[in-house]
Amino acid sequence: MQKSTARISAATLARRLGPESPAGTGPAYRQLAHRIRSAVLDGRLAVTSGLPSERDLAVGLRISRTTVAAAYSLLRDEGWLDSRRGSGSRLRLPDSRGASGASGTSGASIGLGPAGLLGYPGSTGDEIDLSVASLPAPAGLIEQLAALAVEDLPAYAAGGGYAPFGLPVLRQAIADHYSAAGLPTKADQILVTSGGQHAFTLALQELSVPGDRVMIECPTYPVALDAIRAARRIPGPVGLPGPGQIGDTTAPWDADLIAATMRQTAPRLAYLIPDFQNPTGALMDEATRRRIVDAARASNTILLVDETFRDVPFPGHPALPPRMGSFDDGQRVLTLGSLSKSVWGGLRIGWVRGAPAVINRLAAARSLADMSGPVLEQLMAAHLLADPVAVLDQQSRRMADGAALLTAELADIRPEWQVSRPQGGAFLWVALPGPFATELARAAHAVGVLITPGPRFGPDGTMESYLRLPFTEPADRLVTGVRRLSAIADRAAATAGRLSDVPGWLT
Repeated sequence: MQKSTARISAATLARRLGPESPAGTGPAYRQLAHRIRSAVLDGRLAVTSGLPSERDLAVGLRISRTTVAAAYSLLRDEGWLDSRRGSGSRLRLPDSRGASGASGTSGASIGLGPAGLLGYPGSTGDEIDLSVASLPAPAGLIEQLAALAVEDLPAYAAGGGYAPFGLPVLRQAIADHYSAAGLPTKADQILVTSGGQHAFTLALQELSVPGDRVMIECPTYPVALDAIRAARRIPGPVGLPGPGQIGDTTAPWDADLIAATMRQTAPRLAYLIPDFQNPTGALMDEATRRRIVDAARASNTILLVDETFRDVPFPGHPALPPRMGSFDDGQRVLTLGSLSKSVWGGLRIGWVRGAPAVINRLAAARSLADMSGPVLEQLMAAHLLADPVAVLDQQSRRMADGAALLTAELADIRPEWQVSRPQGGAFLWVALPGPFATELARAAHAVGVLITPGPRFGPDGTMESYLRLPFTEPADRLVTGVRRLSAIADRAAATAGRLSDVPGWLT
């Protein structure tokens, strides 16, 4: 069994399980086994996590050791727990439920090819697409930026056109954007890439090797997870609670569990989305950011921090916590940014911020496959970043309006669906009243709606009670889409039962 996840303490397990339901029925050991199974299925506990000893858990939950022993025995009999003398007990999925490549490096279960980006078979392009979290560009913006860039182009056309680090004017504009936000940055700390995903895969390939562990949140951005598997790295998930689960979903990261995972599994990299996390929309608080950077320093782990949604908090949101790079000594944090999420998906401009030595290394690696980015788009991005406030404010208002509309519509037609309450980003994370997300996705395709079920956001086929719903479609299409989902939800719940194999073009 791949030990890509930590052995969790009794206190951490108690937090992951949450309070015991007052309506629980049956023997206490069966209730405890049910709570553990449920925590695995909705992503609070990662598959392969090591459980505390029977004695420690009994003390932590203030129940008898006999109850814990009976619960563990039941879980073993049902295939949810693997116990070995001297190694303790680790969670697993029963063979009949296991998804291939659950915690290893196989890409066999990824819909595709390796990246899962080819969409739904048979799609016509006319469907209401609630799988893509990307707004249209503001009216007239791209044309305006292109016109400004064309004016600049003759000066660049007189040269060779290659800039492996990115155009100097754009590197400086990105550095100034960080400095203005309170994180002093120089141009030599910036590498321009073809979008945020390019930045991530470049860092993944250059800073780790096959077989290395990469700690991830669970749920997480699925295309990043696909890249980890395709590169034959081992994903090590750390669960985040969702709506309807334990704790405050504005701060779901368990700093103790993350530190323990780093200490026990020594991941080479950790991929985190602290700002309006994809897909939960959660925002990491300042204290947790500081603790995670400290834990990464202690375990010699490099943090790949995805900030692609940071620039679109909803209007009126309080000041965001400092960027994670603010707590770094220059060696542990690589920040990934992009204009594709905050402005327009067709503007393929991303970047990495890090120590100059690391930026030089990444640029050398990038030049082996991609000599340079397009000059015209980089000039457009430089003009945009010279004064981005109005554009970002417009996109933030559009996202806030979409979130309010979608939340109100779901509350009206499906009040039993529990939804996240993000204060930025582009999506809701929806907790369904049962494990039927994959069946709902299949049925939705038949009525002209594309959605992505929860299992696509994790490495092991769990989270069948969740789905992500972006609110970036125009208002009329958004309302029509969720009403169609509501109309087929009861039938999907009645026929559910298979793990997810639905591919998806996801952003």
